[in-house]
Parts: sequence; structure tokens; C-alpha cells
Amino acid sequence: MAKKKPFLNKKARAVIALLLVALLILALDYFMEEQPETAAPAEILSPLSSPSPSPEAVSAKEEYLDVYVLDVGQGDSIFIKGPSGATMLVDAGESGAFKIIDAFLQVQGVKKLDVVIGSHPHADHIGGMQKVVANYKIGAYYMPDAVNNTRMFENLLDELEKRKVPVKKAVGGKASYIKWDKNVEVRLLSPLADVKYNNLNDASVICNIRFGDTSVLLTGDAEAYAERAALMELPEAYFKATVLKVGHHGSSSSTSAAFLEAVSPEVAIISLGANNDYGHPHKEIISALKRAKIPYYRTDESGLVHIRLDGSSFTVETEK
Repeated sequence: MAKKKPFLNKKARAVIALLLVALLILALDYFMEEQPETAAPAEILSPLSSPSPSPEAVSAKEEYLDVYVLDVGQGDSIFIKGPSGATMLVDAGESGAFKIIDAFLQVQGVKKLDVVIGSHPHADHIGGMQKVVANYKIGAYYMPDAVNNTRMFENLLDELEKRKVPVKKAVGGKASYIKWDKNVEVRLLSPLADVKYNNLNDASVICNIRFGDTSVLLTGDAEAYAERAALMELPEAYFKATVLKVGHHGSSSSTSAAFLEAVSPEVAIISLGANNDYGHPHKEIISALKRAKIPYYRTDESGLVHIRLDGSSFTVETEK
């Protein structure tokens, strides 16, 4: 039988082998070359980074500090919702204001108030508070170390005890905070423990509620004496805020020039009743806000005022 010849002779096989070696060398050269940055995702994403989320995911992660200054007439009531969903109510207007507060909270779907602050024991700030305590579960109630010998105040204390609500003394200081929403700092600035206040207005709770680079400063009815005492005791930076709730319904006894300069707000809110008996807001305060070019909103003109803070900027919506 004739011997079968190979498919390729020795010379052809050698040529093919050389070609394969050349191709291998070219391939290695290509992959050893520096590739464009877009081809190296490991250099773009650190271990703590993640790919850009879809628009739907971005929307879902948006967080806000929502501040609602309710229109309760000649008084104060402010509802705050944190970016993590925590709830807070500061003051509750006169006794008749509960209907307004209750209707608002129901629309918001609020069943529990994590923190409630009674800024000071005057009727236009805590008049509706007994009914709030009676109708809503409350995590903790903060109040200054100040009493008012009125049936309204005594009834509130009785209701707090009846409902077994934890009552905490609100005292300002360099390291005085209220634990609330995990993403928000609630710093107490006043009243101070070592200062004697001659009236209940000056005993008001002043607090700065900060989310990111934005914040709202609430002042109750604190007057110039309390403002000055707090500014002397604490760093001025503690008072800086995006939004100022103007003290004492726009009375000239509050919001002193030094205090307004320390706060340097981008917007101010005045809570008051239309055609009130006190002439609020006083022309001195309106003039001061205008000189400082601070836009302001009044609940007697705008109704409910909603301020939304996103940590870097804010928006304002009004009912009217």
C-alpha cells in the first residue's frame, strides 16, 4: 500500500507557524497598550461609588426638610417633617387653633408626633396643646423651665401626665440638642440655665434645625434680652440660618439688629393674625427686613407657608 502524504508539506507548516507567532505578538502588543479612560471602569468607580442611577432612582432618593408655618391667627404653630420621616410640632396656637392643626395633620397622614415643643406657656402658643396631646401619640414633649399660673397650663400638664408623655426640660447650650431625625441637627440655643428671665416671652425656646447646609431658626416670642444673652453665651455661627421665624409675631421687642445680623436669613416668616390688637408686625421690623433685603411672608396675608429645604437650597409655597 502506498504511504499517505501529509496534507501540508514541511515548508508550508513552517510558514503557518511563523504567521501564528506574528499574530500572537501583535495581539499582545495591542492589549499591553494604554486604553482610553472610558474602557477602564475600575478607575472611574471607587469601592464606595456606584453607577449613575436612573432618573427614577434619583427621584426616589430625594430628601427634604419640610417646614409648615400654619395660619392659626394671632399665634404660632409650626409642623416639621424630617427627611427620614420624623415629625415635630412646635406650638399649637390658641385653643381654637386645634381644629386647624388637626385638619392639617390628618391631610399629612400624621398619627404620631415624635417631638413636640411648647416654646413658652402663653395661650397663643400652647392654647391648643392639650387637645394635641389628647389626640396624638407623642414621643417627647419639650418645654422651658417656666410656669404660668393659668388653668390652661395646668390642664396641659395634667394631660401630659395622663397620657404618660415624657416631658423634657429645654435648655440651651453649646452641646444642647434634641434627638430627632437621624439626618437633622436640632440645636437648642435658649433659654440658658444660668440666665434669669424676667418674663415668659424671654423664656421661649430658640432652636436651630439644620439639614445639610440649610436650616430654620425658630424663636417663639423671645425678645431682645434673650437674644442678647444667647449671642453672648454661644458662637455666632450657631444662629446662622436659611429661614428665620421672626420672633413675637413681628413685634419691635424682638429681632434686634444684632440678632438679625447673626442669623442673616435668606427668607423670613411672620406668624400673626390679621388686624390684630397689637399692631403686629411693627413697622420697625418690616423696615429692618427691607433694609437687609430679606424677603418675608406673613401668615395673615399668605395663609399657610410651606418651606422646603433640600440641604443646599430652598423653595417657598403659600396657601394664598
